[in-house]
Amino acid sequence: MKVTIGREDLAEAVDRGIITGEQADALWRALDKGERPDGPDASSTLSQFLYYLGALIVIGAMGWFMNSAWEVFGGAGLFSIAAAYALAFIAAARHFRDKSVVLSGLLIVMAVCMTPLGAYGLQKWLGLWPKGYPGVYRDFHVWVKSGWFTMEVATLAAGLIGMRFARIPFAMAPVAFTLWYMSMDVTPILFGPDRYWLYHKYVSIGFGVAMIAAAFVIDRRRKVDYAKWLYIFGALAFWGGLSMLQSKSELNRAIYCAINVVMMFCGVLLERKVFLVLGGIGMFGYIGHLAWTVFRDSLFFPFALTLVGLVVVYAGWFYHRRQAELDRLVRVVTPGWIIRLLPQNRK
Repeated sequence: MKVTIGREDLAEAVDRGIITGEQADALWRALDKGERPDGPDASSTLSQFLYYLGALIVIGAMGWFMNSAWEVFGGAGLFSIAAAYALAFIAAARHFRDKSVVLSGLLIVMAVCMTPLGAYGLQKWLGLWPKGYPGVYRDFHVWVKSGWFTMEVATLAAGLIGMRFARIPFAMAPVAFTLWYMSMDVTPILFGPDRYWLYHKYVSIGFGVAMIAAAFVIDRRRKVDYAKWLYIFGALAFWGGLSMLQSKSELNRAIYCAINVVMMFCGVLLERKVFLVLGGIGMFGYIGHLAWTVFRDSLFFPFALTLVGLVVVYAGWFYHRRQAELDRLVRVVTPGWIIRLLPQNRK
């Protein structure tokens, strides 16, 4: 029987005196090794690395690194190539289904990633461009255009179907990646190509919030960590749109810094590093603005900033030493409804 243990279970064991806080911390670090898909090949780090590396090379060859010379195949040719690749990957996934969960799942993902090329080829073959011909397929990964929208919808549909058969977190990656692209390409549809640059930042922020909210819901119910990639691309869309907002008001810039700090705290609560990384970049960007613009002629600003940095370092060390006790304190002072909202089955 498979038993799922969360951080709150260890905290409860500490409260009952079953284990000490230090033992709970050490046990959690031992258990928290990231993605560990079930299957006979789950223990082989090298094999999984080669699986993922090979899959990314194939996906890149059929997407990011494809050159315009492939246009010589025409729409029918591109559709046929994409369909043949996808069918071959699906057949291989069925073959490895009982032998390797990771490899079988990655083959499904590779099949899903053939969808944009197949949709592009089919549209070019039939001449169906609802928003006008957007250009050669290679430009799909370069230019923001409403003409890609149909390809993105098709990829989302294929990705959602693929997730039913690929039981690995990476199965969500094509879906999340496509939603990120869609957050940019939908803006010209909503506001027109002439007014795109006025609104794309706000649409990106909205898409980012929606993706993070969806990831949070999935995170609370998951058996497979599908939320991971939604968090990553949702955070990128939200933070990217937020960072592109330009303001000459120091108050607005301070609010931007505060939002980044909140993102970092959310990263700690949700145990998602993407929020810590992006929030840290945004916070340091604001500190750089203070140093180079607001306090550029101040003698004391570097000293004050150094003191703040040392306090933060000490806070990190103190938290490391007393993590179990502080976690219990946070849970005591945090309203119960917030605790219940947090994902309870994180690995």
